[in-house]
Amino acid sequence: MKICVFCSASDGLDPRIAADVPSFISALKSRGGEFLYGGGRVGLMGIFANEALRQGVSSRGCITKGLQDWEVGHTGLNELAVVADLFERKRWFINQSDAFVIYPGGFGTLDEALEVITWKVLGELGTKPIVFVNLNGFWDSTLAVFQELVGQKVIRKENLQVFGVARDGVQALEMVVQMQKEAAAARGLDPHAKDSR
Repeated sequence: MKICVFCSASDGLDPRIAADVPSFISALKSRGGEFLYGGGRVGLMGIFANEALRQGVSSRGCITKGLQDWEVGHTGLNELAVVADLFERKRWFINQSDAFVIYPGGFGTLDEALEVITWKVLGELGTKPIVFVNLNGFWDSTLAVFQELVGQKVIRKENLQVFGVARDGVQALEMVVQMQKEAAAARGLDPHAKDSR
């Protein structure tokens, strides 16, 4: 299970957000999972990567050459892919990952989240799960905007079902596993078989 985490590269976030990271990584490790992310060593990204490495979880990242040149790439990962631009970076995330877990973050995190949501709505992501980690209501305002867009008839209500919302990282992983099982059952496949789309 290759879980891609989208999250902030900024420091100074609510400390309760960072406090959730060890339990998420521990739950991922217990399932034999692999951690994928944006490759940075700063902010919440760095906290995730350092914790994953500390717990012995295979950790892979993808960063653009521009960001790598600014020396924010993490040098201790099992793999750090360096790509030309953000489009290639997002394609790496999509191709390499089995599911996407969205922790608190800013424009970059939202860009990545909306990319995979759009792909899924358009049928280009297969059944790969997407889950927002709504720690302490961080995503409440964003989710309310999505509901407003439904009201404005620019988003179909059923399209909000392509992602889940969890209270913390452990619940997010539980939701990912359940979504994978449901998708596999719907296709009559082994729940551990890799999504071919």
